Amino acid sequence: MSAKMRITLWITLMMLLLAALVLTFVFVVNANSITDDPAGRLVKVVQRNASQVEFEHGKLEWDDLYTYKRGVYCIFYDEDFDVLSGAAPEGFNIHVPVEQNVVRTVEAENDSYFVYDQYVDMEIAGLWIRGIVSTSDRSGLMHTIVVLTLTLLPALIVISLGGGWLIAWSAFRPMERIVNTANEISDTGDLTRRVGLTKGPKELHLLSRAFDRMFGRLEQSFLAERQFASDASHELRTPITVILAECDRAKRKAKTPDDFLQSIAVIEEQGTHMSELVQSLLAMTRIQHGTDKYPLRRGNISEFTLACCEEFMPEDSRGISFTADVPDNIEVKFNPSLMSRVVMNLLQNAYKYGRENGHIKLSLRDGADFVTLSVSDDGIGIAPENIHRVWQRFWQADPSRSENGSSGLGLSMVREIAHFHGGDASVESTLGEGSTFTVTLPKN
Repeated sequence: MSAKMRITLWITLMMLLLAALVLTFVFVVNANSITDDPAGRLVKVVQRNASQVEFEHGKLEWDDLYTYKRGVYCIFYDEDFDVLSGAAPEGFNIHVPVEQNVVRTVEAENDSYFVYDQYVDMEIAGLWIRGIVSTSDRSGLMHTIVVLTLTLLPALIVISLGGGWLIAWSAFRPMERIVNTANEISDTGDLTRRVGLTKGPKELHLLSRAFDRMFGRLEQSFLAERQFASDASHELRTPITVILAECDRAKRKAKTPDDFLQSIAVIEEQGTHMSELVQSLLAMTRIQHGTDKYPLRRGNISEFTLACCEEFMPEDSRGISFTADVPDNIEVKFNPSLMSRVVMNLLQNAYKYGRENGHIKLSLRDGADFVTLSVSDDGIGIAPENIHRVWQRFWQADPSRSENGSSGLGLSMVREIAHFHGGDASVESTLGEGSTFTVTLPKN
């Protein structure tokens, strides 16, 4: 049974139960609470009129007197029992003998009535007030209550049933859209599609956004997988070609042990380059998708940065000098393994593209909300049209300098690590004058 049907049946059962309770309540209250009606009501109306009798300038004031009230007819007589004013049921003999302060039953042509007479002495004149009410007046009230109850309650049940179905239908219609979209994405494999729910209950909006975020993460994962496969195949093609060519050369031309050792050295160099490339690609993918755990702990990044600078040994300094401007005791939450890559990659990039006999400077600054790590060089710089490309995988400002085995992944990894820490990486550069790479890390 569908959820819509369950909700509708539940509302219907509750309304039927409510109707049964209301009917029971009506019958019980009607049978027990109207014990003074109609005779008691007759006496109250007559007594109320008696209390409101007034004479002004020898004339009776009629404005505050009822001739008919709550089913009770009232007739006003003078001292001689002549009718002054009032109303009586059709067929009732208004000249029935008087009996003061007694509720009695008088038979008429078509009905029987309770009659109550009261005399009001106003000193200057006297007034008789007679009240008349049908003895069957209670059954008329009961009939009205039952008719209204039996008419209104079924209508209320029908309205509730229709309203419940409409509410359930409108509430679950967005759910059907979510399910259909998910099935279509599963069938077609198109992860670019989204549910994009704009109408419906708040809970289904949250569910829709959760599905869209999930589809977004799946799309990113598949794109990263494709990117990894594409990058790896593209970058591994050259070393694999070199290895195969060297193997072929060794088989055909190597005649001495030295020739074989020379070929093995080339193969080893290319194999090492392939290994480093694959490790770098895997590290970036794992950082992006959190498959490896890199816990962040608060620590002294000043001491850590200086230690990384001392450990860094450029393959060829080309006469480049280096200074580090690092204040003491700057603390921030970071992962030592990842941040060591940031420092090493920035320094390696600076030495690689720095000017011969030039200068490199590393600076660490403590701000109000962020800590900034900057590495500046006075090397070849970057053209303005290429500034945005420095973070792309495998892009190099000067490809001729990649002969030392650089993969072109260093700066891409720097930015990924900065994002992993909740920060960012940026660059300022002037062609022919040098570049400054900056990494910002949040303090909290």
